[in-house]
Amino acid sequence: CRAPDRCVQDCAMWMKPEEILLANALWVTEQSNGFFTLQRRKGHGTKGLSSVLVGTLDSVFDSKPAPYRILHRTPLSEVSYVVATSLSREEIFQNWAWIEQNLLETLKSFDSEDEATEFVCCKIRSLVAQREVSLPEVDQDNAQFQVNANRFASIFNLPPQEKLVNYYSCSFWKGRLPQQGWLYLSMQHLAFHSFLFGQTTRLLLRWTDITTLERSNNFLFPETIMVASRQKKHYFSMFTNIVETFTLMEQLANLAMRQLISEETFEADKQLSRKLSCNAPKKLPLLKRDLDARAQSETYRTTFRLPLDERLDGSLECCLWTPYNKQAVRGKLYLSPNYICFESRVKNLVCLVIPLRLLQVTEKVDSHHSLSNALILTTRNKVNFLFAQVEGRDFLIEKISELLAKIPQPKEIPCPEDDCTSLASSSSSASWEPEASLASRFELPRSQEAQEAETQKEKQWEEHFAEYGRGLCTYRTSKAQELVLEGIPDSLRGELWMLYSGAIHELETHPGYYRKAVSESMGKRNATSEEIERDLHRSLPEHPAFQSSQGINALRRLLNAYAWRNPAIGYCQAMNIVASVLLLYASEEEAFWLLVALCERLLPDYYNTKVVGALIDQGVLEDLARDHIPELYTKLDSLGVLSMISLSWFLTIFLSVIPFESAVNIVDCFFYDGAKVVFQVALAVLEANQERLLSCKDDGEAMMVLCSYLENVQNPQAAICSRSAFQPPGGSKATVDISTLVYDSYSKYGFLTSNMIEKLRLKHRLSVVQGLQDANVKNVLRSLSLDPRISALLTQDELSDLVALIREQQLSQHSWGMGPPGVAPPNVDSGAPYGEQLFHLDMDQFLSFLSAMGPWSRGEHPRRLGVRLFRLADADCDGWVSLADFCRILAMSSRGDMDDRLRLLYGAHLAVCQPGDVEDSHRDTVDDSPEQEGAEVATEAEEYFSSLEEGSSVDQILSSSSTAEEGSTAPGLQQQQLLQQRTELLDAVLQRSRDTDSLFGSCSLSSSYGSSGDPSRFSSKSSDVTLPDMNQEQFVQMWQTVYNLFVGHPDEQDFYHALACTGTELLQMGEMNHEAKTQPNELAGESSGGDGPTQQEACREGSIVAASVSSDMWDRHWHISFQQFRACLHKDEHLASFFDSKTPVSSALEGLRNSRIQQRASSTPPLTGAIKV
Repeated sequence: CRAPDRCVQDCAMWMKPEEILLANALWVTEQSNGFFTLQRRKGHGTKGLSSVLVGTLDSVFDSKPAPYRILHRTPLSEVSYVVATSLSREEIFQNWAWIEQNLLETLKSFDSEDEATEFVCCKIRSLVAQREVSLPEVDQDNAQFQVNANRFASIFNLPPQEKLVNYYSCSFWKGRLPQQGWLYLSMQHLAFHSFLFGQTTRLLLRWTDITTLERSNNFLFPETIMVASRQKKHYFSMFTNIVETFTLMEQLANLAMRQLISEETFEADKQLSRKLSCNAPKKLPLLKRDLDARAQSETYRTTFRLPLDERLDGSLECCLWTPYNKQAVRGKLYLSPNYICFESRVKNLVCLVIPLRLLQVTEKVDSHHSLSNALILTTRNKVNFLFAQVEGRDFLIEKISELLAKIPQPKEIPCPEDDCTSLASSSSSASWEPEASLASRFELPRSQEAQEAETQKEKQWEEHFAEYGRGLCTYRTSKAQELVLEGIPDSLRGELWMLYSGAIHELETHPGYYRKAVSESMGKRNATSEEIERDLHRSLPEHPAFQSSQGINALRRLLNAYAWRNPAIGYCQAMNIVASVLLLYASEEEAFWLLVALCERLLPDYYNTKVVGALIDQGVLEDLARDHIPELYTKLDSLGVLSMISLSWFLTIFLSVIPFESAVNIVDCFFYDGAKVVFQVALAVLEANQERLLSCKDDGEAMMVLCSYLENVQNPQAAICSRSAFQPPGGSKATVDISTLVYDSYSKYGFLTSNMIEKLRLKHRLSVVQGLQDANVKNVLRSLSLDPRISALLTQDELSDLVALIREQQLSQHSWGMGPPGVAPPNVDSGAPYGEQLFHLDMDQFLSFLSAMGPWSRGEHPRRLGVRLFRLADADCDGWVSLADFCRILAMSSRGDMDDRLRLLYGAHLAVCQPGDVEDSHRDTVDDSPEQEGAEVATEAEEYFSSLEEGSSVDQILSSSSTAEEGSTAPGLQQQQLLQQRTELLDAVLQRSRDTDSLFGSCSLSSSYGSSGDPSRFSSKSSDVTLPDMNQEQFVQMWQTVYNLFVGHPDEQDFYHALACTGTELLQMGEMNHEAKTQPNELAGESSGGDGPTQQEACREGSIVAASVSSDMWDRHWHISFQQFRACLHKDEHLASFFDSKTPVSSALEGLRNSRIQQRASSTPPLTGAIKV
């Protein structure tokens, strides 16, 4: 039989037939026929004893199936087959109906039961196969995992964006008794669920709220994981695999913290399921495999110093033939899209990196008598690398061939001649060329002993190159580390820094990039370039290279180019010191890529405004000191010294505290061994001064001890440079040889590894990032409380609750990748208090919070007023409103007096709205009859609006208005005037304090819309002096908004009557203003002999914010002032009472919090808006 097309679409419940022996255990039969049985799980939908027992068994043994299933069983067979499952009764009965219609008649025609069973199994498998083909590959996790993922989302009411990574059986200690259940780890949450004998235990924690993750093993809590949030500690134990569980928890928490720092969202690797591999684990959930692959790739990049976008493709065991000692070294070969790497099993024995772009030939070797399964790789320089005992050699060769076919050829990035010419003119020089290493151009004198030592080191390195190779494909052995510890000679320092840092890879794959970056960045003035200019002459001022224009210009180009490349970092203090040292020993372009490697790979998150990386490593140093020099740590911790010294040490790699000619030896080791060198040297310095530090009485004395020691670290083999900046006051203190310090750091603390440092970094990343987030929120609350308009109307508790709700919403939407489509990040004022500038609301978010807590969420079309208020607050027209302005509007509308509310209402209708904001607002109001038909006053109000509008719509007016605005003036000047006037209007409405000169300039609103020529009107002491007059069109729109506020109000009829009377009075006032304005203007026109408008009228009509487009249906001379509007509404008792009533913000906040919980219970995202941080 042929199934209908519909059944293929609805076949999500079909499953591959599974044998079961006990068909009725824990199941109830609802329908059956000769070949199929439809069953329901016992206790499902009930609250009896059977429901409790079955639910407990399912929860403990992870056997909770879908509550409905269909079995295939023939009358004489004892074996049944599960062919369909479903979570709902409706869906399972759809499958049952399809079976009865399409299979039953066919099955009756078979002669034997075995043939019928074979036919059923074949048919069901075909339906399942069609489903799998139609599903995206990334969704093809195993069926059991999908069932648990659905259960997880259902239990905790999470949206579809929340993806489960894995789940583990464990116990949660609730009080003194453990609750056995399941720990769910998703991308954004840690969750626990237990159901035991009718008692349900649920716990849901966001990763971004976790402050501590610890694994412990003691008598009370054996093999326990402790998870601490800001409020409480939670303990989990009795894991089947605690190592895997804790590793995944660390990884997810680390990922969440990095997202908070960088504001990036997680994107699954869509290529993972299609990767060609012979041993990839397919049983793990796809997201778990993705995270494991990311962790392995990060370790791979760190070990071999590879670019950040390199991803590990696979690894296998093999042997590398080392020609320098004629041995086969056992280790592991790693393959990625652009590199083949090898690392020996014995640490530091041998390491090898072969870029695929240099590979020319890959071939098998079967003739070698002692090495089996061998292959040989030949580079373009005719260097051969022999690998033997390769597991899956044919597969490896196929994979290498596949990757080689995809290797792109590096192309020169063009630098237009016009850009270079402009750059040259802006730099006041005929042309520019990248500088060579400045140390070779500005040579410093050396003593004879130092010169001999330098020559000897150069000779040793030449011998090393001859034996182990030179360049990218050199054999990296422990011999190279020994030479690095002795200090790299100046002539080779730049080359070896590039090699060991991995910067050489980015230099070779991005030809012309630096020239392009320089051409794009130089000659542009901004805050970053100005900060760079201030620091140029503070960079190694004792070295002659930076006392000349060549060195200063090279440093300027380098720092500006990097700021252009990475605007998220831009420029950070201490970068100039590091960059100047890089320029001494490497060419200008090489120094650029070294700085890239330093800031983006070797010391991530160091060089930014938050210096998060340095703060994390400060905590790591404290932990290491506590473990290895506990007595000294106790002393320094009591003095608070470690937090004072670590930032300056780490940010400049000791270059700012040790004479640079000595500190470069530490930089040598840093580029070779990574960040662990900084901790080794720091611990060695502290231990060398332990006795003196223990006798210190205060932090100042301890700092003097350390500064004196570091200033006297010398390098007798270095060139002689002016040391005036490092000379101690006495000048006779004993010096310390840098070689001795480096040797001590390796001999005593060389056991530290990059993995150890990374684990400690993860531990402190949680606390540091959470501390920064808490500090940001405190800064927000502090800045808001300092605003008198906010603090006078909202309490500190209300502000705290409001910020917490906004922050929670921001975290959810950021983690789920939700945001306003097509809206760019907000234009943040760098002068705003740090923390306050982090919170911005888009329109949907603004409307959601305002409607939940503001007083104008009732009536008809409340969104239109909210949109107008948003456009008023969005003075810079970027689609975002700052938290401070939102709080001012909320405070004035909910707790302000009547004048505050009227000012908001009046100002909202002066701001220009976009055509889609208030679509058909006139038509809706006119065509829709009031709820209480036949009411005399309601009919009067409707006729009142109809007589004013004369059948026109707002869409037509706004469209023509925007068209007129676009062509009125030059775009740049028009935009500037628009932003200035919108800002002045918002200042006037919110009564924000600004410089009076900016308020009352030649283009200010007060001069453009002055209703009279009286100079006293512009006094800054009046609260409403800067509010412009309102024209007839704006008044009609505002009065329709006021009319809509009372739709459905208990006293609707009384308000309609009051609005009709007050509206008529305001219309008459506008006519009187027209007549009073027209007569003087006519007299002035006659006296001047011209017919054109006056300057004041022209200014009013040309304004972008408040003036309406000229139209025959509107009287352009009609206008009213805010004082008139306010006075009329004050006279009516009903209207005054309405606009003077206060809104309980605390109860509104509580209601909003409860509504969020209910929205989550519906398994939908809380809001469609977004907050940008």
